[in-house]
Amino acid sequence: MAKRLLEAVASDFQAMDGVELAESIRQAEGRTLAAEVIAAAEPPVSGVSGGELAAAMGADIVALDQYDPFAPRIAGVEPGLLGDQPLAQYSLLLGRPLGINLIVAEPDPALGGRLFSRASLDAAVTQGVNLIFLYARPRQGGTAAMQSDAARLIASAHPRAALVVGVPSFSKPPPRDAASFESHRQEILALLDAGCHGIGMPMPGSKQGWRADQTAALIDVVQGRGGLAWLFVTGSVEGAPPAVMHDLAVLGKQLGADAFRLDEAGLSGMPNPENIFAFSLALRGARHTYRRIASSIRR
Repeated sequence: MAKRLLEAVASDFQAMDGVELAESIRQAEGRTLAAEVIAAAEPPVSGVSGGELAAAMGADIVALDQYDPFAPRIAGVEPGLLGDQPLAQYSLLLGRPLGINLIVAEPDPALGGRLFSRASLDAAVTQGVNLIFLYARPRQGGTAAMQSDAARLIASAHPRAALVVGVPSFSKPPPRDAASFESHRQEILALLDAGCHGIGMPMPGSKQGWRADQTAALIDVVQGRGGLAWLFVTGSVEGAPPAVMHDLAVLGKQLGADAFRLDEAGLSGMPNPENIFAFSLALRGARHTYRRIASSIRR
């Protein structure tokens, strides 16, 4: 059985596949924190990458936005350190599981390898990805049906390689009436049935119109199907004062989420470092926060 994430150290993470990582998060009882970092953005502190800074502030998981498996680059890391398996090597450097975003949309050269395809999926798995955040972009032709098809392909081609979080479009109307709630519910169930291990939704207080009661009800839908409910602090609120992070973390635990992600629009392509720390302290207290920060990557 996978060790619960709160006590897991670097060697534990390296030994986990996607299914085991999902179970490790489930055992942590709502105390898992991920931070998103733009792979191509120069880090706010010279001499250290954004992912390293996020890990040092208490992030359990680092998610790379704008990472292209066909043209891998992580700002702040010398290419020679990453070799032929850049995601696996960067995960070793961080001592943390590493995720990327893949986008379901119509073909667009501007997306490069970030556009979901069998080739981009295979490349990411070969490079050592631990989590895939699978997005749909309706404004670029991506549909819920295409997203479910993508999840099924991941489940059949690489059934245990990575934890898959389906992220229904945040451009949909919030679930404030019966019709919109049902639309969200149906998309969630379709993604879980297609093989996603979890579902990402906006954190109330960070996305316009998302309220606590409806979000809690959708969390119940996710968990009732055996999935992990993720709440994303988005809309640039990840750059708000630390007191806001405290309040959102407490709210998220009350709603029953399994894991949280601070998005990248805080400071220079990542959440404000002090906000990662503040969210972690509110989410799980000093004991677990300091353990995560202090644990050596050699453990």
